[in-house]
Amino acid sequence: MAKTKVEDRTTVVEEEPTLEAYVERSKPPAPGGQETLVIPDRGDGWRVFGVVSDTHLGSKHERLDVLNKLYDLFEQEGITQVLHGGNWVEGESRFNKHDIKIYGMDAQFNYFIDNYPCRNGMRTFYVSGDDHEGWWQQREVINIGQTLEDKALRAGRHDLKFLGYSEADIELAAKRGSAVLRLMHGGGGAAYAYSYVLQKQVESFQPGEKPQILVMGHHHKWDCCYPRGVHAFMPGCTQDQSIFMRKRKIEAHVGGVICWMQQADDGTPTRFRAEWIPFYDRGFYERRYGCP
Repeated sequence: MAKTKVEDRTTVVEEEPTLEAYVERSKPPAPGGQETLVIPDRGDGWRVFGVVSDTHLGSKHERLDVLNKLYDLFEQEGITQVLHGGNWVEGESRFNKHDIKIYGMDAQFNYFIDNYPCRNGMRTFYVSGDDHEGWWQQREVINIGQTLEDKALRAGRHDLKFLGYSEADIELAAKRGSAVLRLMHGGGGAAYAYSYVLQKQVESFQPGEKPQILVMGHHHKWDCCYPRGVHAFMPGCTQDQSIFMRKRKIEAHVGGVICWMQQADDGTPTRFRAEWIPFYDRGFYERRYGCP
């Protein structure tokens, strides 16, 4: 006697999210992120990558000429990975409107996607700052870095990869281990000695969380030091001195960095150098405010 197949028509009714679930989803992302990068050996033992920070696209003081030249140099060196230390756009707040040439989040993001350098085979990995683009995150409670990546993907740009809010740990993989590079967007003002913020940042890390390499954006400075066995540097900026910086007598170090590293099989950096590539000011009032 043939068996009759009984079809299961059970309907699963999903429960409506609770208020607590909505509240949890609305929280801004916690600082930090993680990524593993394999930076290829050039054949001579050196692994090379580029670093930029504080590009401030949408600002009257942006230096797209510098940024594009840096990416040209990266391409010439065969670099395929570039790190960005945050403040990729100018952002918008009540006190910087005179410095902006592109207004609104969507407009600045579109401008960034259309104008940020894109080179064949090269990817840019970035963190978001808690200022400038971070002002939107603080006010509107959105994941600003992921929003940019999603918008870039829809526009056909697959070279921009968001790593985390404020900082991210990047694992630089070797044969049998790895080194940790911490990419941070710092905070606070400029210190009398450029290296002071790097030294204090490394000193502040809790036991067991110290990276081998620290890259810190935000300060628009170039400096390199070696506190507590950490290769630490600030990679400058691609924005000329703003009125805010001018009034506070804060210098802008315009340029970027090429990092050269050799690693032992366990990942330990055995040789490391950060090559500073400087550029110079075009002239502070050069037609930015309608001045001849």
